[in-house]
Amino acid sequence: MIKQIFLLSILFFNNIVSAQNNNLIKTDEITTELHKRNIGQITFMNGNIPLDQYTESDFLKSFELKRKSDLNIRVFMDNSVANYLHQLNPNLPAEKLLQTGNLQFSFYIDNKFIYKENINSGCNFGSGGNKNTSTTFRVPLTSSKGEDWWAIYMWDRFKDNGGEKALTEGTHKLKIEIRPYLKKGITTEIKTGDLIAKGEIQLVIKKPKLTAKQIEVQPILPNSDWEVSNFPFDKKKIEKLNNDIANYSLKEITSVVVVYNKKLLIEEYFNDANRNTLHDTRSAGKSFASTLMGIAIKDGHIKNENQTLNKFYELNKFANYGTKKDSVKIKDLLTMSSAFEGSDIDGDSPGNEENMYPTDNWVKFALDLPI
Repeated sequence: MIKQIFLLSILFFNNIVSAQNNNLIKTDEITTELHKRNIGQITFMNGNIPLDQYTESDFLKSFELKRKSDLNIRVFMDNSVANYLHQLNPNLPAEKLLQTGNLQFSFYIDNKFIYKENINSGCNFGSGGNKNTSTTFRVPLTSSKGEDWWAIYMWDRFKDNGGEKALTEGTHKLKIEIRPYLKKGITTEIKTGDLIAKGEIQLVIKKPKLTAKQIEVQPILPNSDWEVSNFPFDKKKIEKLNNDIANYSLKEITSVVVVYNKKLLIEEYFNDANRNTLHDTRSAGKSFASTLMGIAIKDGHIKNENQTLNKFYELNKFANYGTKKDSVKIKDLLTMSSAFEGSDIDGDSPGNEENMYPTDNWVKFALDLPI
């Protein structure tokens, strides 16, 4: 019996040494009892509780998910991201592994699969989240503080791809699973590794209780530099609009302004916005681009909107060249119907904006996309 125990001990020790030897990079040591007890767990917390202050009493079992909330996850792993990727392809150096792979997040609601995202290789985990050596990391899924995190955009895509429909009023179980993934060569084929961590939480969804003030038509404040219109309009329709904005059916609408016959008819602000609020213009830039193109055509710099891209670029010098690219018109670009492969609600789309941001040349990025 003693001999058997001794042999098993040697075998167990050899397996640990072998696993360590298979690592590409020496990771940070797992020293805290909290980490040791929770290896392989995704834990949920309200806000960003520093790791050295984080205890199991902070682990959330349920959470009321509001429009403004701070649902964070902290993940405890037994290895680093780089070493997990190394297991998928032992022949690649660390730099190449981190350029072609990262973590895959899978979301389930009430045990039903909803959404999967292979996060961009450029996604990092903030201070103390070194993908070569770290064995734990924290990211916010929602934030009331306006944080700009890839994880928040991933949560938005999860909602856009079925999560919001699944999270009806009531209580629902959210489960998240994390695995490593690696792209195979220049193809879009993905190799996925074993489960690294998982966790679940009960999300409580309640409809907001609205006040009369949130629904009523807002008075136009003075000093707008506009003459105010007295044209009659159906206030009930505006109240219905305000109701839909207040209960978040229309997402994060910040303002509704109506000008009729050069006079200010309606001016309302929502979600903590006011006249002086600055906005990330994003898709509003398309309107500016279209206007500038019209001016360029009028002034003779561009012949017309039916000119094709091959009149301006040597397209065969870009990646994924095909003759279809030669027939893409300026009009196709302005109307977002060019057929370049890009979707911001699909994390795996090659033209997803998260893939574009880290690149130096956005025009090249777009023209390199497949059709």
